[in-house]
Amino acid sequence: MKIQIQFFKLSMMACAVLVLAGCAGVSKSLDADQISSLRYTDSTVTFAPDASIWWGDGERAYAASKGLPATESETVAKTPEAQAYLRGQITSKMKTVMGRHLSGKLTGSRPVRTEVVVKNVRIASAAQRVLIGGSYTVQGDVNLVDARTGAIIESRPIFASAMAGQGVVQVIAENAFASGDPIDRVIDNFAQNYQFRLLPPSAPPETR
Repeated sequence: MKIQIQFFKLSMMACAVLVLAGCAGVSKSLDADQISSLRYTDSTVTFAPDASIWWGDGERAYAASKGLPATESETVAKTPEAQAYLRGQITSKMKTVMGRHLSGKLTGSRPVRTEVVVKNVRIASAAQRVLIGGSYTVQGDVNLVDARTGAIIESRPIFASAMAGQGVVQVIAENAFASGDPIDRVIDNFAQNYQFRLLPPSAPPETR
């Protein structure tokens, strides 16, 4: 029993070390004066070398653009051209929503841009959610970069998810009431999460 307890303590210490090591690579939050000096100019979007994209609707849209039936979408999606199509669609959506969330918030004199590195996009299809369940998630890193010098001001890992109905009834309800396509909702949540982490909401005024 004592050996098991000691092993548990060592395991917890090892986990703490790993957490601290991971945190060391993330820049500290900027203070209010630094943030107020920033002016958003643009966003770039790239994909990590091992980035994973699983987006059935995008695959079917690509297949349709080639005159192919939906039954062939999963096979054709593995081609370099199809992957470039999917990445291009995600890039366009990401650039648009990052601009929407940041352009009106960062209005100072120092021009900056965000560099988004996408690591994982997972958009479960309706059929999968009915049969085995699934989710909508986007994971990546966002670097805030000085637009003049190219220097990275800070870097943050960002994860976002959007509600995905599970089972027949919930999937039908989601399709009936949810606003926008799943890919659009989760990418908007990704940009919103970054905005909230970069620009946390101000504390409410004190009441007397």
